[in-house]
Amino acid sequence: MVEGTPSQTPPGRLRRLEKRPRSEQTKEALLDSIAEGGFPDSRLPSEERLADELGVSRATLREALQSLEEEGVVSRQHGVGTRVNQHVVRATPLSRVSGFCDLIRYAGYEPWVGRTEVREDAARGEVARRLERPDGTPLYLVERLLLADGEPAAHLVEHVPVDDTVALIAPDDVPDSIFAFAEALCTTSIDHSLVEIVPACADAADVAVLPLELGDPFLRLIETHYTGAGRPMIVSAIRVVDRFLRFTVVRKGA
Repeated sequence: MVEGTPSQTPPGRLRRLEKRPRSEQTKEALLDSIAEGGFPDSRLPSEERLADELGVSRATLREALQSLEEEGVVSRQHGVGTRVNQHVVRATPLSRVSGFCDLIRYAGYEPWVGRTEVREDAARGEVARRLERPDGTPLYLVERLLLADGEPAAHLVEHVPVDDTVALIAPDDVPDSIFAFAEALCTTSIDHSLVEIVPACADAADVAVLPLELGDPFLRLIETHYTGAGRPMIVSAIRVVDRFLRFTVVRKGA
């Protein structure tokens, strides 16, 4: 068990990317800067300046900006430039490939990993079905309690098939993000995730892990994480206190 682990805080300004430039890294760097108020006038600099500051090509930068535009985070107009939609930034960005510590941070709270436990189990029932594995498939259960400004905000249990990992997993090895977890400890990275949001009322099991009373409403999320080939590799069962995290869908016009 690991307790009281602070989450990593992104730097407050744009930084040059250290690895081979990729559009996803560029997008994440821009999101970090936007979330921390790096563009106080809600206007992004020219593409030439941004590409130079990040150390990426104009083509890579444009791909990142296009992705942000599709999510509604920015709007781009020819001859006007790129504007940050602050009302969208303030919404919890579930559509982005982010860990829950990042989601808590984007919602305006300081994230903290309050507890991490790892144990062995076996896939059964709904989990086995979602993983497309037979009942009894050996799993690691990675359980984490995440805090927002010091208060319990989310309880996560990741179901990870043992044969998809590259090493024994200890609590100290578990990164903040399930995406970083897959990169570091699994045989392949997560390409995309399917999330189901289910309104629920707290029962005894929920009250045991979150500051809820019996019958209190909360959100239950079920995430299935897929490889690039479309194979399910991890299932996450997540309880969320909705006063900390509420999710917004952005619909763009044609």
